[in-house]
Amino acid sequence: MKFEQATPNSSGPSADAEAAGLGRRFEAALTGSQITICSQDLDGGFTWVFNPPEGVDPDAIVGKGEGDGLFAPAADVLGPARSAVIATGEPRELEIRTSDLHGPHWYDVRIMPQRDRAGEVVGTILSAVDVTERKIHEEHLRIVLRELAHRSKNLLAVIQGIARQTAESTNSTQQFVSRFNGRIYSLSRAHDVLTDADWRGARIFDLVRSQVALYAEPRLSSIQLEGENGFLRPNAAQYLGLALHELTTNAIKYGALSVPDGTIAVRFERSPRDSSIYRFLWEESSTAPLPARAPRGRSFGLLMLDNVVPTSVSGTAELSFGARGLRYQLEIPKAQLVP
Repeated sequence: MKFEQATPNSSGPSADAEAAGLGRRFEAALTGSQITICSQDLDGGFTWVFNPPEGVDPDAIVGKGEGDGLFAPAADVLGPARSAVIATGEPRELEIRTSDLHGPHWYDVRIMPQRDRAGEVVGTILSAVDVTERKIHEEHLRIVLRELAHRSKNLLAVIQGIARQTAESTNSTQQFVSRFNGRIYSLSRAHDVLTDADWRGARIFDLVRSQVALYAEPRLSSIQLEGENGFLRPNAAQYLGLALHELTTNAIKYGALSVPDGTIAVRFERSPRDSSIYRFLWEESSTAPLPARAPRGRSFGLLMLDNVVPTSVSGTAELSFGARGLRYQLEIPKAQLVP
């Protein structure tokens, strides 16, 4: 619909030409924008509409009222606001929400009095800016911030637990700092893998490589990756990363990575006894006997592998020490994997 504007106190061909020029500039400025302009009479009937929302025929709106015209779902809000503008002569600003087959829409609305040459209010001019994309972005941002706060609390709880358990299993400040730093670095590596996947989860083999590379990158070729490269949910990935830290540092000190010919087979597969369970297996081997043996005490590393990790992923774990190396099996429910 074309918009024509009359110029007060003007008449004749020059005034008509000026009004037509203003109308063309008005049309050029708003075409393709997210701005809708319309006017209403004192009873709320639409007298003209320009640049309506997509899918709306302006000719079908003219002559209708707020209840069945433009922005009808928000008539209960727009009606009182329009009446207030007519009564006071002061503009009003508000936000309205409508919906259609494509979903919800939000608009920033400004209602201004329309006056005749004598200054009397004869209707209203309504401008509506579609801010749906901004509102959706704001909602996404709120969700991200809530998720960030939730993850931060979980992370702080994990770090607190690591600090407490590490302190209980060390004999000196220096030993505590060394072990605590190592576990925090491990947690950081797991978070790097999660960040690369936008925190949707982490591939198991990526976790294995990142943890081994932190302390024994030249020995990555000694790690044999077999089976499925499962995609773990963030919480499960975080705790498996901590388990891999304990396994890797133990392998460097006492296990397969402490001898030149040692190898480690890492396998991830569906459990043969239950299709709703997946099995993670870390199995060390070498041609010569290894110094690895079941420790006499209950270190934090053992507690992490035997209790903390399986409990955190709602699974079970088995840890054994043999003459040829350590064997660790962690059973993880399918629910801990991203479909």
